[in-house]
Amino acid sequence: LGFRIAKGAQTSNWARDVLAPAQIQYAATDAWVGRELYLKLRPDGEVSCR
Repeated sequence: LGFRIAKGAQTSNWARDVLAPAQIQYAATDAWVGRELYLKLRPDGEVSCR
């Protein structure tokens, strides 16, 4: 996809009661990248809900 994701938050303490801003950003980016990869790898680019 042409970009890098910082992995520092990946190994931080995710069991804390309140997540750090870097953890929230990492989680949001991780979810977004998963969606982008899915859309890029689908031959037709269509998203189907079953």
